[in-house]
Amino acid sequence: MWLSLLIALLGMNPASPERETAIVEACRMWSRSSDPQSQPVRQIASDGLCFSGPINDGTSATFVSALSKFEPSAPVVVVVNSGGGEINAGMAMGEALIPLQTTVVAQTVCASSCANYLFTAGDRRVIDEGALLLFHGGAHPLDETQLRQAIAAQVAADQVEAQVASVRAGVQKQIDRQDAFLRRAGVDVNFFRWMAGFNDLSDDGRLALCPTPDPVMILYSDRLLATHGVTVDAGRGPRSQAALDAAVRALGRSDAVCFMR
Repeated sequence: MWLSLLIALLGMNPASPERETAIVEACRMWSRSSDPQSQPVRQIASDGLCFSGPINDGTSATFVSALSKFEPSAPVVVVVNSGGGEINAGMAMGEALIPLQTTVVAQTVCASSCANYLFTAGDRRVIDEGALLLFHGGAHPLDETQLRQAIAAQVAADQVEAQVASVRAGVQKQIDRQDAFLRRAGVDVNFFRWMAGFNDLSDDGRLALCPTPDPVMILYSDRLLATHGVTVDAGRGPRSQAALDAAVRALGRSDAVCFMR
């Protein structure tokens, strides 16, 4: 009762549980039979959208175009299944979600840019049964010492600083856009800065938080995500390192992943 009242006061109107379940199942069936390279998006009636596959300029444009057909005042369930991809393409997708009344459902795997910008953009956020919501950080300042060394190996000495400055400006533009997106999504603007802090810890400090050495991606607990404004309204994914490892193996993957409480 109180949740329904709060949602009404905030102007949000999520899809009914029955309709959400039906759209999630329809997207599951479509994802199993579709070719995401040729058809990354599928609309389900007037209130559902499925997205499956990598995030790049082409799939992002297709997704944004599909979203433009939905009525902003009506609830829509968006089911996403993606290993991620390009930062700017992901942000464009998240920015298109924010004006709508959305339930975003992570299905099977929602990693990298999918987790960063699609899942966080939802008014209501759901992790489907056994699905993996995996993060490994967003746009952040680069190590300029390493950047300078990499550039110096490719261009003339008198061009290095200009190239470093160009890359620095491009990264800062991404960070500024990301900060603006997080504010609109109601997420802690320092969410990705907090993630990046993990890399600054000592080896012992990292292992104290994450039992997996050098993880490629991290699955954060619902509680930990909530402390940064990423409220998970229904979390049905793994809730321990053992469960996460088993889920990764079941998908035929060998990624080093970490469950962080």
